[in-house]
Amino acid sequence: QLTFSQKVRMTTGVNIISLLSATVGLAIGMNGESLGLYTATGSSAATWGAVTGKQPLTWYKTTFDAPEGNDPLALDMGSMGKGIMWINGQSIGRYWPANLARGECEQCTYAGMFTETKCLSNCDQPSQRWYYVPRSWLIPTGNLLVVLEEWGGDPTAISLAKRTV
Repeated sequence: QLTFSQKVRMTTGVNIISLLSATVGLAIGMNGESLGLYTATGSSAATWGAVTGKQPLTWYKTTFDAPEGNDPLALDMGSMGKGIMWINGQSIGRYWPANLARGECEQCTYAGMFTETKCLSNCDQPSQRWYYVPRSWLIPTGNLLVVLEEWGGDPTAISLAKRTV
């Protein structure tokens, strides 16, 4: 949760408010995109610090080796809040596992009229936590994973899973 406690000047019409925070090793949170922190060159130019707990608007990076084989791969982002992730400069996309499915998960019958709340499943679970990683984006060793966390998740629990089919 972010709290801003200074005066804000509002004018007639549309007012755009940008909230920025400190990041690991950088002065301004959103500055990382313009610096290209999600690329090997950009991440090498920045000074990175240690992970210090759950911090909002924080950039994280790590390297990993590609698992052997040709099985499909996915990032498990279940420990994170909301943000964006890149592998080797390629955007995997936005994640938001902190957004939980809500409703009443009771025994289901499909008889009768359909409604949007009928036969809900996985209540109080993330709507998505697994994110596909194309093997063509990986190199054998030293793959770069960069994450911009907006809400303050736990990056130490991110994992790469291999699905054996």
